[in-house]
Amino acid sequence: MKSSNSNRSILSVCLTLLLESSASHAQIYKWVDASGQTHYSESKEDAGKAKAVELKVESQSISTRATNSSAKDWQEQERQFKQRQAKKPNEKTYGPPVATRPKSLSGGKSDDTDASRCNLARDVISGAVGHRNGAPVDKHDQEVAENDIRAFCR
Repeated sequence: MKSSNSNRSILSVCLTLLLESSASHAQIYKWVDASGQTHYSESKEDAGKAKAVELKVESQSISTRATNSSAKDWQEQERQFKQRQAKKPNEKTYGPPVATRPKSLSGGKSDDTDASRCNLARDVISGAVGHRNGAPVDKHDQEVAENDIRAFCR
């Protein structure tokens, strides 16, 4: 763990020095061409015959700016992620969790006898069984189970 942190620190210092040295020597020139368009360049010669004006750029230390912005960016991304997670609808649940389901009378199967059809219908109504493919028990399933109870339960 210490090794990776020290490697990151060394890399960060090297990048900072590299970026600071290149940023400190940059000059920016501004000029307006014959058609009235404003241009910016790092080279005065790009202006041609137009009068080029050197722009003064006040730069913050790149190491400070990079550290502050990366921490702020990370925090902002984390905040946005948490907001998206909070807005996400919960995963669909297909009936009560297995641990809270009532005990099944039929085991989810019917052997085509009136008693087994009655038990299966009661299991559907109680939520003890559901579809094998995980689809939710819907209104139609409830109605069929109620009809089966009327027809097969005596």
